[in-house]
Amino acid sequence: MKIDIHELLNKSEIVFRGEEVISLLEHNLSDQTHDYKVNVEGKVTKQGNRYLVQGTLSSTLKLLCDRCMKEVEYPIHTELYRVFSSDLNEQHQDEDVTPLTESSVDLSDAINEAIALEIPMKVLCKEDCKGICHACGQDLNVTSCTCEKADIDPRLEKLKNIFHPQSEE
Repeated sequence: MKIDIHELLNKSEIVFRGEEVISLLEHNLSDQTHDYKVNVEGKVTKQGNRYLVQGTLSSTLKLLCDRCMKEVEYPIHTELYRVFSSDLNEQHQDEDVTPLTESSVDLSDAINEAIALEIPMKVLCKEDCKGICHACGQDLNVTSCTCEKADIDPRLEKLKNIFHPQSEE
């Protein structure tokens, strides 16, 4: 999404609203969906050589549950904040300032970054998701399996009876 900043010569701020399609392919969020529509709205104000972009982003991502691998819709609402500057000295001194090379500000990277930062580290379809059986692959939220649950490392076999010494032989 590009916003022409020439309008700031006559105005104190530019208000924008739109929809941006972003690609989150490198985040491996879902099996099929990689491009997402993001609703963007905000304003651009000029402060000396700086152009301050403030706004909000909203979208719904399709993520995979970390336990059962079901697709989960995850709504995202986040803030957008980016500073652009045409002053080369300021760009080198402050790493949070994005270089302004054209007569417009390109918000694509800022939008992509803000959405990526909102993706949770662990996604669950529900809080008490049981996941899948590690032996047979059965979805334990749907049905239970008959696999043996006691899969103990043979080196630690003696420790399983540490609190129940009467069961040792």
